[in-house]
Amino acid sequence: MTAFHAAFEAALTGRFDALWPHLVADDRTLGAIAVYRNTAIKGRIDALEANYPTVVQMVGRDWFRAAAREFVEAEPGGDPVLADYGVGFPHWLARFPPVEAMPYLGPMARLDRAWTEAHLSADAPVMAANEAAGLGLALAGAPARLHPSVRLFWFDWTAPSLWLAHRRSGSDEDLVWRPGGEGLLIHRPEHEVRIRRLSRPEWAFLNAARHGRAFASAALAAQSADSSSTASGCDVPVLFGGLLALGVFQSLTEPDVAA
Repeated sequence: MTAFHAAFEAALTGRFDALWPHLVADDRTLGAIAVYRNTAIKGRIDALEANYPTVVQMVGRDWFRAAAREFVEAEPGGDPVLADYGVGFPHWLARFPPVEAMPYLGPMARLDRAWTEAHLSADAPVMAANEAAGLGLALAGAPARLHPSVRLFWFDWTAPSLWLAHRRSGSDEDLVWRPGGEGLLIHRPEHEVRIRRLSRPEWAFLNAARHGRAFASAALAAQSADSSSTASGCDVPVLFGGLLALGVFQSLTEPDVAA
């Protein structure tokens, strides 16, 4: 990037000083910059609207675009790939003063962001049942590598239910925001992003894998998280088989792919 291009990019965010050695500071120049700047701002607002559809549904398009403009002014970003724009939006939105009366909006934005990240994540081969079976007893000590698209959440509020109610047409999910532990898995093992509610043992198993633990250690975490009153507790083989069928684990036959 030349010095002029760098100065022009800075001018689009409102910082003009570096541009004046290259252009005449008159009304015509300022007007032309304003056109480019408004176009750039609109493009980023459009990207935020596309990347955070649940938040848009909940607050309305006009409110969202007004808030998005404030975010764009504060964090214009430098990546030309707008499909990935707005990584800091959930954190910013949670601290946005008008949202104080809507504490659910921050979590909704986090889940929208997770969907985008899963959609754009790297491809990687998943562990199939025959691979797991072929490892035999060695599977217990093998690292439980998650697919790079996996995004895990556990909330002490009903954020997943509220989010799913807006993301899925005809959903029978509860629209009430209330205390209650809920887990959610968002991932893309193939061509489509998948969403699934998680029990506490399932979340504990995957969370252990996320932190680099082996399958046996993840199984112990799942058993420890099981709050059922049954004598047998968590049925780990059934739990593992269900997670394996979802395609959440990365194959061990290929080099690890970073999330």
